[in-house]
Formats: sequence, structure tokens, C-alpha cells
Amino acid sequence: MSQPPWSQNFDFYMAEIDGDPASISLDLGASEHVPVGDHPLRLALRIAMKRPRPDGLRSSEEFDALSAIEDRLVESIGHEIEGWFVGRVLYRGSSDMFFYLPRPQRDDEERLSSCVEAASGDYEITQRIDDDPKWDFYTDFLWPDRASHQAMGNRRVLAQLEQAGDDHEIVRPVDHFAFFQDEKAARRFADRLREHGFTVEDAEHGEHGAWALKFQREDQLADGRIDEITTEILELMGDDDGDYD
Repeated sequence: MSQPPWSQNFDFYMAEIDGDPASISLDLGASEHVPVGDHPLRLALRIAMKRPRPDGLRSSEEFDALSAIEDRLVESIGHEIEGWFVGRVLYRGSSDMFFYLPRPQRDDEERLSSCVEAASGDYEITQRIDDDPKWDFYTDFLWPDRASHQAMGNRRVLAQLEQAGDDHEIVRPVDHFAFFQDEKAARRFADRLREHGFTVEDAEHGEHGAWALKFQREDQLADGRIDEITTEILELMGDDDGDYD
């Protein structure tokens, strides 16, 4: 089975596509390696759900069946035509899987059809292959925006805190950090934070040239509050070229 030249690291985020909810999962590990020149083709497989939720996402009734199909497709396509699975979109009653493929070899079309047929069971699966040598679909569509990427990190933080016995509903001082290459941008951001109830320490000039800001505010983290807080911070950062941690 062909393996990509990176350690796979799948995560997911929620989004909205044309007004409808979507769940997008992707291999974050690919981000520092794309595009991969010897895999210039994008394969899309659409699995039509039988019993989607009213909002078009996957129901618990179909979770096991669809997961089994997806696992079979990932394994067989990787083995038969060296396809790399990079992401999936659940949306409007479909599970859309995306792979990047090498340049076509003899019998690839037949082998792909055999993979799909063997995995499908009683589900309908359609397929489409497009040229995408720059991996634009991965970088421009699957890749999350800034707030969604932060929400993925928030979920990992909450999981770590929960393992340590933290009660997310307790209001407590929450520390944050941001880094800027420009001192004026750091000071502008600090002023905005203070207007929104954050306590901000003076910016410090680090050894690598960045200006570091440490700030905190008393908050609780349960019920999606952590995402609201980080979205607020990113909006306050605005167009200033800063990195938030």
C-alpha cells in the first residue's frame, strides 16, 4: 500500500457550504508537503447516504456502515493505484471522499472501478477524476479558515484539560499569547484587548525578533465558550499580522 511522505494527522471541523452544514475532515499532515508532483490527479468519490440526518449530515444509524466502506476504499485505492486519502466532506446527504493519485497507468481505470464496486455493498458510489497538480482543492477548499483551525486546536486543549480532571464550567483566569513582528501592531492589539476586558502585560521583544504579548481574562470554557473566546481574539487581531497561541 502506497503511503504519503508524511505522518497522517486527521482532524475535522464544522463549516457551512451554500447555507447548509458540513463536516470537513482532512489530513493536516499533508500541509507542509503539498503539492506533490507525482500525484497530480484528484479523485472524488461520492457515497449517497441512505438515512442522513435532517440537516444532511451522517446519522448514527449509518455510522458503522459508512465507516466500513470508507476504510475499504482507503485501503484498496492505496494498494491498487497508490492513491492517498486526504479528506472527506459530509454534506447534503453525501459522504464525499478525496484522494490524490499518480499519473494514470495501464489498467488503473479498471482497478479503480473494482475497488469501488468491492467496497460499495448496497450503497451507490459515483466517481470523478480531475487534474489538480497544485493541490488547489486541498489548500483552498479542505483547509480550514483561521477560526476553524483554532477551534480544532481548542478541542485538543479541552481534551487534555479533561484528562487532567479540569471542570470546564469553572470561571478562572485563562492565559493567552500572541506574537507580532511589528511593535506598533502589538500595541494596537493590546489596546483592543484592554477594551474587551483582558489584562495585558507589556509587550516583550524576544530573541528571534518577535514582540510577545501575554494576556488573560476570567472565563469558563464549557459549552463552546472557548471557541467564542478565541474567535473574539482573532477578530480583535484583525489584519495585523500576528500569531495567536
